[in-house]
Amino acid sequence: MEAIGGNASANSVYEACMPSDVRKPSPDASVDERSEFIRRKYEDQEFLKPNLRMKSQPTSRARTITSQVDNPSAPSNMGSMNTNRDSTYSSSTNSMNSNRDSLGLSHCGNVSGRFSNLRISSACAPSRKGGDLVSRTISNPSTAGMVEFLGMLKVRIVRGTNLAVRDLLSSDPYVVATLGAQTAKTKVVNRNLNPVWNEELMFSVPSPPQPLKLQVFDHDVLSADDSMGEAAIDLEPLILAAQMHQGMFEEFGCEQIGKWLATDDNALVKDSNIEVIDRQIKQDVHLKLQNVERGQIEVSLEWVPLSGF
Repeated sequence: MEAIGGNASANSVYEACMPSDVRKPSPDASVDERSEFIRRKYEDQEFLKPNLRMKSQPTSRARTITSQVDNPSAPSNMGSMNTNRDSTYSSSTNSMNSNRDSLGLSHCGNVSGRFSNLRISSACAPSRKGGDLVSRTISNPSTAGMVEFLGMLKVRIVRGTNLAVRDLLSSDPYVVATLGAQTAKTKVVNRNLNPVWNEELMFSVPSPPQPLKLQVFDHDVLSADDSMGEAAIDLEPLILAAQMHQGMFEEFGCEQIGKWLATDDNALVKDSNIEVIDRQIKQDVHLKLQNVERGQIEVSLEWVPLSGF
């Protein structure tokens, strides 16, 4: 990313040839619409200048091969494409290696600054600058009203424990999960202070990542739903751990790659391990509900990076 001039420059490169009839997804666009745009932009490289594409386009490739067969003496730009590709790859590789060495990632240790409550295991890693997360999809300041994303987050709302009473002797709890402008909720479990939802919700994670907010409510038919507490999950430890081990997941069967530490500043009941399990990046989180007399909630997270593994 640094090798091509920063986030804004990278976006201008990846969107240099975007057709006039293509629009970036708005903040309230569907997950499918956002995923389709991201795939076309980064994986298929449809909006790059042709001489910068490192991934062949089936139509243009077939046309080039046919032209060369019909006219062997015709000049070819394949050499130029290969030169650009090799130069870009070499520059990016050198930049990553230099940043990896400067971070001193050959030993386990605490990451200082804004991630002081996150413990990362030893690994080679892509660079990060100023303690911020590094991604191919950082928001472009010149694109007003548009949102770009770091990846997808699967949120499994597992269960609640010892929840507060809001009806005569029990409650009818459900959970509302909010990430930025996105909101989803679970089903209602009637008359249960220890409900098991076991429901999976899906979110797109914007850049910079915002906390995942969880609110528990008691469902009422004749009046407004009563609050049964709330909690927030900081997603930066999960995303940072995933980025620092990107490209290495095939080496892990089941291994811890990070930890979000329980402190007075968060709602964790206990330390939350970040693990790779069968090439999936997962984190189980056990939270004490805030602004309520009692209650806990268990959640399981899975991070899905846009660039794959």
